[in-house]
Amino acid sequence: MADIEERLSRTLGNVAERAPRLNASAAERLETGYRRRRNRFQALLAAAAVTVVTGGVAVGLRGVGDEIALPAAGPSDVPSAVIGVTAEPVGKVWPQAVWKMPVKDPEGRELRPVALTDDGKLLVKAWREVERPEVLYLYDLAGGDLRKIADVPLPKRGGAAHFGVGEGLVAWWTATKTSVHLWAVPLTGGEARRVAEHKIGDDMVDNLAVAKGAIVFSVAKGGVFSVPVNGGRVTPVERGTGLNLLSWPWAGSPGAWSPPDKAPFTHLVNLETGQTSDAAPASQGTQLLACGVQSCLETTPGGARAFTRQRDGAQQQEVPTGFQIPEPPGQSRFYVRLIGSDAPGLGLYDLKTDTLADLGIREEASQGEVPVADRAGRMMTYQIKSGRYVIDLSKIP
Repeated sequence: MADIEERLSRTLGNVAERAPRLNASAAERLETGYRRRRNRFQALLAAAAVTVVTGGVAVGLRGVGDEIALPAAGPSDVPSAVIGVTAEPVGKVWPQAVWKMPVKDPEGRELRPVALTDDGKLLVKAWREVERPEVLYLYDLAGGDLRKIADVPLPKRGGAAHFGVGEGLVAWWTATKTSVHLWAVPLTGGEARRVAEHKIGDDMVDNLAVAKGAIVFSVAKGGVFSVPVNGGRVTPVERGTGLNLLSWPWAGSPGAWSPPDKAPFTHLVNLETGQTSDAAPASQGTQLLACGVQSCLETTPGGARAFTRQRDGAQQQEVPTGFQIPEPPGQSRFYVRLIGSDAPGLGLYDLKTDTLADLGIREEASQGEVPVADRAGRMMTYQIKSGRYVIDLSKIP
C-alpha cells in the first residue's frame, strides 16, 4: 500500500510540474482535484480494468492526457467472471476506424495525438521533455505523411496545454504567474502568433476551443471567455458566467473538479442558443457519477453496479461488470473492458452493438496507457510495444 501511495504522490507531482500554471495555489488545486476525482471513481475503477491481474500481481495502468495513475487493485477487487473473455483484434473488428502511427518524429521527439480534423488528418504534438510540446504536426492517417505546422513557443517553466482545433486553426495557452497567453497558428503552417494575454491571478484555464472566429476558454473557478482569433480584447461569453466549458457550445456546472458529493456537468447551457439541460436525479439507490453532453453515468454505493442513461433519465442500461468508466462513454457507447485469461489485458466494448475488440494491451500496459476518449468523445489513443494506435470512434457504425 505504501508503494501505491508513493507512486500516486509522484504522479500527482509530475502532473503539477508539467501544468502550464506553476504557482503554488494552482498546483495545489490541481492535485486536490485529481485526488477528489480518484476517490470518486476508485471503487468502480478498481473492479473495472484499471489493473490487469496476473498470477495475483496487480499491474497498474497509467492514463492518457489529463488522466493520472490510479492505485492498483488487489486480486480480490477484480471480478473473476470477467477473466477469460476473449476478442478479435480491434483493427480486425473495426478496420475503418483504427490506424497505427509513428512513436517519434525524425528528430527523436515523442509524438502524441491531440485531435482529429474533419479531413482525415491528426493534430500531433512532439516533445523531448514530458509535457513540454516543442512542435506541432499534422499526420495524414491514410497516407502516413507527417507535416510540421509550427514550433511551439514555451515559457521558461511549464508547457503549453489544451490544443483546440477549429476553423482551420489550432489554438492553445501558456501562462505566467498572473496571466494566461493565448496562441494560434493556421493548420496550413506558419509561425505561432500570440493572440492575447488575460490576467487570471491564481486561477487556471481548464478547457479551450476554437469557434465562431474566436478562441473560447474557461477557467477552473468558473467563467467562459473569448477573444477574436485575429487578436483583440478578452471578454466574458454571454451566459457563461460561473460555468466551465465542456465541449463547445456546451458549458456547465459543477466543473470537472466538482465537489465530492456532486457529479460534474449535471447543469449545461448551450452558449450559442441559451438552451439548458439539467440531468435528471439518479434512480433510487444509485448516485450520479459523471455527465456528458448526451449521457450520464450512475452507480450504486461502493460502485458494485453501474448504469448509463440519457441526461433526461431515459434509456437506462446496466454496464456489465469488468468495465473501466472514468467518464461517460465515448460517443455514448464505448468503454474499455478487462479481457483475456492466460494474459489478461484490455479491450474496447461497444455497448450499442454488444461488440468487443482486443486492444492488444497486456502486462506491458504498465509502460503503456489506458485508452480514454478525448473531450469530444471521438478519439482514443494508446501506445504499446508494437507502436501507437489511434481509434476514430466516429467511424464505427
